[in-house]
Amino acid sequence: MQEKDLVIMRARVESMKRTSRDFVQVSQALDSKDAARSLRSVTHPVSLNKTIRKVGIALALAPEPFTTALGIAMVAGSLAMKSREPVGLGDLGEAVEQLGDLSSLTIDCLSLSL
Repeated sequence: MQEKDLVIMRARVESMKRTSRDFVQVSQALDSKDAARSLRSVTHPVSLNKTIRKVGIALALAPEPFTTALGIAMVAGSLAMKSREPVGLGDLGEAVEQLGDLSSLTIDCLSLSL
């Protein structure tokens, strides 16, 4: 091997060492419960519809007649609001995939009619 190849290999080894140390530091920082909760809230946002539906079901199953009517109304309302689910990271990824190749877009595609 030539001296030039050795220098390149040493540089790559040092780069891999730094990268692995960075990965270890990031994984240690994400190991806390607060970071896990924050990451979960980003990847799985809280759905108001699901919460309303669960409360509505609980009220509908309660033995009192007033809460039954209120619970059924809440379940119906949550089903009517189904289109307003929160957007998660997976939904954004699917939307980007549906867009396809953005290099084919032109100004005409982006124009708005007034």
